[in-house]
Amino acid sequence: LQMTGFSPSEILNQKLDDTYVEADRERVWNTFLGVKKMGSTVGTVEVRILRKGGDPLMVSLKAILIRNAAKEPIGALGIFRDVTKMERILAEPMELLSLSGSPVEILRQLPVRLASYFPGRSWVMINLVEGDYLRFAYSINVPTEVVALGGEPLAGSICAIPIASGQPLVIADMTEDERVRQDVCVTQYGCRGYLGYPIIHSSGRVLGTLCVLRNNRGGFGEYDHRLLEMTARRAASQLEQLEFETRLQEAEKDLLDLVKHAPLMIWRIFSDGRIEMMSAKGRKDLGLAVDEKMKETLFDHTHPEDIPEFRSRIESMSGLKNGSKAASMQIRFRKADQSYGIFFLSLRPVYDALDRLKLIEGIGFEISSEN
Repeated sequence: LQMTGFSPSEILNQKLDDTYVEADRERVWNTFLGVKKMGSTVGTVEVRILRKGGDPLMVSLKAILIRNAAKEPIGALGIFRDVTKMERILAEPMELLSLSGSPVEILRQLPVRLASYFPGRSWVMINLVEGDYLRFAYSINVPTEVVALGGEPLAGSICAIPIASGQPLVIADMTEDERVRQDVCVTQYGCRGYLGYPIIHSSGRVLGTLCVLRNNRGGFGEYDHRLLEMTARRAASQLEQLEFETRLQEAEKDLLDLVKHAPLMIWRIFSDGRIEMMSAKGRKDLGLAVDEKMKETLFDHTHPEDIPEFRSRIESMSGLKNGSKAASMQIRFRKADQSYGIFFLSLRPVYDALDRLKLIEGIGFEISSEN
């Protein structure tokens, strides 16, 4: 009555056809007839019911058979759910996809956003495969004691089914499915309906599942499937980005370790004037402690006669843009023993996305010495 605006006297005892958009009436009848034929609940369908005044309202319809004391079918119970919010979200998927932040932050937000589209306190989980283990990575509305477990063996878990097949899994009533009826989420927590979508890497590898578990029986509708499919794809893209960033960080660490022990003087000059000597060789040549920050500039270690040319090279490089080439020069640096050595330097400017000078990288090595 709240959804349609009718009063009880206006809607009760009216013909069924009069309450639906004409084009959807056959689907409604087929749904109720299907319940009678199958003798049980059938899958959910989306149809348009008429509001008072004639405006259509998109709803999901789930039909359940009604029997008398003699177990004879005497009618059906129709359960309707307003899905106009889902319809709008799916028509404008950017609302779901417009999450911001790091990959981890977005993965944490996805179950929260998805749960808001399901009635009640449905469990929403992103579970990830780690060897033979299924980790409960990101979730909402899941009992604390379940989250505290951290996961479960992949063998025997509900999510192992869509992971193995690479296809969605929908279970209308988990108590009637031999594969899952003994699962703790059914026996202890009263979960009944399950919908799980595999999270698939661009390589085809299944990373895990995005699943919804709810405590009421009945199939999931078209919008539920479309929403989970969209969210599972978004989760896959964030997991791939997280994987890429992790590998990049590892590669950068390996590179820094390589740079640190390189037999060269390697340094950076930042746009704010800070100087970082990155290689142990460079620190040793200039007499700096291993972890000591440079309190002076490279100009303080440069022979007075070479400072004008050194400054000129850096200043001219600061004014160039768009991948300007590296510059090379010979320069005299004061070493740890206070003597000057002749070093060969290669300078390279690094710019940001707005063509602003970010830093200047320098690589050098000693080619001779001069007292």
